[in-house]
Amino acid sequence: MSAPSDRLAPPPGSVAMATRWSYVLVTGALAVVVAVWAVPHLDGGSSTHVWVQGGDLLGVSLATHLDPLAAQVLLLAVGVGLLVQIYSTAYLDRHPRYRSYALVIILFLLGMIAVVAADDLFVLLIGWEVMGVCSYLLIGHEWETPLARSGAAKAFLMTRVADLGLLVGILVIGQTYGTYRISEVLAQEPENATAIGLLLLVAVIGKSAQFPLHTWLPDAMPGPTPITALIHAATMVAAGVYLIARLLPILSPSTLVMTVLAVIAAITMLLGAVFALAQNDLKRALAWSTVSQLALMFAALAAGDGEAGTDHLLSHGAFKALLFLGCGCLMHAAGSSALAAMGGLRLRLPVTFWTMTVGFAALAGVVPTAGFFTKDSVLEALHHAGEGDGPLSAGWAYAVLIVALVTSLLTAMYATRLWLTVFFGEPVKGHEAPRAMILPIVLLALATLALSIGQPLHLGIGLLSTAITAAGIGLVIWWWRARGSADVLGPLLPLERRLDIPYARWLPAAMGSTSRAVVDLDRDGVDVYSRESATFAGLASRVLALVQSGNVQRYATVIAAGVIVITAAAVIWS
Repeated sequence: MSAPSDRLAPPPGSVAMATRWSYVLVTGALAVVVAVWAVPHLDGGSSTHVWVQGGDLLGVSLATHLDPLAAQVLLLAVGVGLLVQIYSTAYLDRHPRYRSYALVIILFLLGMIAVVAADDLFVLLIGWEVMGVCSYLLIGHEWETPLARSGAAKAFLMTRVADLGLLVGILVIGQTYGTYRISEVLAQEPENATAIGLLLLVAVIGKSAQFPLHTWLPDAMPGPTPITALIHAATMVAAGVYLIARLLPILSPSTLVMTVLAVIAAITMLLGAVFALAQNDLKRALAWSTVSQLALMFAALAAGDGEAGTDHLLSHGAFKALLFLGCGCLMHAAGSSALAAMGGLRLRLPVTFWTMTVGFAALAGVVPTAGFFTKDSVLEALHHAGEGDGPLSAGWAYAVLIVALVTSLLTAMYATRLWLTVFFGEPVKGHEAPRAMILPIVLLALATLALSIGQPLHLGIGLLSTAITAAGIGLVIWWWRARGSADVLGPLLPLERRLDIPYARWLPAAMGSTSRAVVDLDRDGVDVYSRESATFAGLASRVLALVQSGNVQRYATVIAAGVIVITAAAVIWS
């Protein structure tokens, strides 16, 4: 099902241009402050600042810690957030709820800043939950439509259930290490890595949409397209990868945790690539692509190479934001994200065509985009782990490497398929988007190319992945020319909805029998005490009621008889 266009007709309550740009200025000011704070740490330095000691605020320390990784992720988040705000001034220029939309974006960025820069785990948890609430509000921004309401509720419920793992994991970390400060935890020898790692995996599987809690992300597409770019590129789903990368020194000693992470990553990357290839909607295809690419990052982390995983996180943030915002430009022209509504748009939308070509090339892993170098670093990390240099066993590492190579082939195929379907074939009517929408995608295209500067080149893996990418591209082009369409795995599309069967059927059925047993126990084992107590109280009250007739003469007679009996007893015993 295609995502509806989220550009509305001009309503009476639409926000003036000056007001819309005021939110851009606020976001820009936030971006400048973060940049001034983060840029000095890009050269390898780190700093920790305690604003409020733990004893002053219920044991929670308001402390920040910045290192090169945190600085890079912060710059990615505020950079993409600022471009999204600029883009939205034109994309949602007639939306009646623009004020709430823009303010929630700012709150969303603040939540991500808290997750990235916090040195106290409870402050990180607060930012983590703020992002969850903001994602619910933004995915459901078009709450008039059933798809938006259901997508927002699904995302909220699945991620909130997973967040219990983070809460319990934080408590276990505090109990194990005697502190909730991340810098102090990392300074100690790793302990209890398996229990902590498994709990944190539950949280990041939900937050970063990994198997089996992955289905909420494709169903979040009814949200405004700029927000989709922000969630997929720089905030929500990136937080899970960042958390594992930051705590990797205390998690990697557990072979079990790293193996579980590798298996989940292998299943998710292949599953996401297959369904991205089968989609008939551009936004959903890109959403499944995000699921698959996040799994590649987790595979690198499972191999013990945090740098490879986070480098791919940064490059993916640039080219995936480019692709989603470019998708918005296409929706602006075609009125829908359905692939059937697009075709031949390269001539009518030349800037969108060339910028998205860069994005699709980076997604496929084509030289010289950043996606080529960072994807190869992930493959190289798995190769090194297979040689015994990492927490994974050689067998698991090579198995995941093979799955990653197959995923690379499928990724090149669906990226080429989307590119051909949208920009070639029978032309449809359309026109280039406004400059406020074009500027962000041009800047992101330049960033996608610029981020390749300084990246390491792994010659052997690079040649292999290039051959695989070329094979995938060539196969789809051959299919396109032979069949007149690039619909390769269309018959698999109905299987996508079956992925929700465990949550829609099996889980309610299992919970139904369990809940009935709990109700029976409550009724027959717990409520029986309150019911019998009520029965006893009723009997006692009826007995007491016999002496409470309300007849004054009877009361006087009883009192007189009592006095006589007491007097007689006193005389006899005296």
